[in-house]
Amino acid sequence: MTDDQETLRKKQDLVSGSLVANLTRMGLPLAAGMVLHSFYNITDAFWLGRHSPEALAAPGVTMPFFFFVVSFGMGFGNAGTALVAQFTGARRYREADHAAGQVLMLLLMLASALSLPFVIFTRPLMVIYGVPEAALVQVVAYFRIMMIAMPLIAFNIAYGAVLRALGDTIAVVIIGIVTNVVNVILDPFLIFGWAGLPEMGAAGAAVATVISQVIAAGACLLLIRQRRAGLEMRMSDLPPDWPILKKILKVGFPAAFGNSSSSLGFMGFQGMINVLGVTVIGAFTIGFRLVHFFNIPSQALAMAAAPIVGQALGAGKPALARRVVRLSVTIVGLGMIVPIALVMWQGRFVASLFVADPDVIAETGRFFLIVPASSYCFGVIMVLLAAFYGSGHTWPPFILSVLRLWFLRIPVAYILGFVLGLGSIGVYGGMVVGNVFSAVLALAFFRWIDWQHAIVPAPLREEKTVVEDVAVPAGASTSAPQRDSA
Repeated sequence: MTDDQETLRKKQDLVSGSLVANLTRMGLPLAAGMVLHSFYNITDAFWLGRHSPEALAAPGVTMPFFFFVVSFGMGFGNAGTALVAQFTGARRYREADHAAGQVLMLLLMLASALSLPFVIFTRPLMVIYGVPEAALVQVVAYFRIMMIAMPLIAFNIAYGAVLRALGDTIAVVIIGIVTNVVNVILDPFLIFGWAGLPEMGAAGAAVATVISQVIAAGACLLLIRQRRAGLEMRMSDLPPDWPILKKILKVGFPAAFGNSSSSLGFMGFQGMINVLGVTVIGAFTIGFRLVHFFNIPSQALAMAAAPIVGQALGAGKPALARRVVRLSVTIVGLGMIVPIALVMWQGRFVASLFVADPDVIAETGRFFLIVPASSYCFGVIMVLLAAFYGSGHTWPPFILSVLRLWFLRIPVAYILGFVLGLGSIGVYGGMVVGNVFSAVLALAFFRWIDWQHAIVPAPLREEKTVVEDVAVPAGASTSAPQRDSA
């Protein structure tokens, strides 16, 4: 390793100095990046809502499928990048580089394999899913284009996750600024057919997203070549290394299946929304995206805390790992109260900024009265789970994901909404029950389950060793997501 690279690595140290300063340095750019991503989604909703309710339904209806593909791959990415954080904390930098290469290629291949069936069977899938006939053409066009772009999206997300594990959260924000500008400019031209372009509706929003993701992927490749954050991947790091992949899969399977079960659960939940008609679909699309926006502080802190947990455990500092999670929970608890109260108070006004349909505005107002308070609890869940993802112990998050959706949200929503006949109000109530009870379970898991040991506690002596400038991978392990979002 060169002196320059050693200097770069030291700049990414997350276990020295002030904990508040490290959380702030990591969390603020992450929050900015999430604001940009939410703005990306809100821009689509803004223009599609002005085109037609059917066009607005396209991103809302298809979001669970995108989340399924990305979250399944990122379950393994979380495993791999937690490993990168722990190797970095232990100052085993060549192993961290090699693990990063394996993670990037694994996610690219997984996203390609998972998205292909969705591209081929788009229309019958949407028919089975219960998409209203009036919205079917818009939804199918949007979904197919977005799924074709999924490998690029997965690659960009994976590289951002690797940078988080290395302590760099600036680069992805800069890329996000560029891609959001591109998307904001292209959206109205492609959706409405401005400047002589064909009017594409929802498909236009998808094409704008694809173009921006191509630009983002090019920027990521450029940063890889420039060895951003001291990451020095080599061509020898890309072919499958089965000892490392075995470790990634072992740690990643619970995270991947936990994420994918959440995605499938959300598909089922969205299916209940679809049955209630275009008005409820539009209201849910607006409401869910704005609640996601107000959850940005908790998501950013969770993503900032996980790599600090990973580096702390890799460096043999479990007390620091405990402190970062507790501090993050405290910040979330104090910081989310005001924005949640505001959106509950002025829900209809907020909805009127996105759509002119009075029925959709009224329905969105009902959503905001019921759901946002429980998102406070969801924020607590996310920060507590950073302890498990950062340490590479992914079974507790898997169990919690399954319980939250399949045993709480979906059954309660179905009973309240359809058995008891409460309609959309009952379905929203299922979200509240799932979030609140899951927050209690997350706290119990954090206190009672042993997560405070690294999955790479010592140099691996019995497997292949890593020489300083030779890319011979040690039995690299894998871990949760973060040195770096819907």
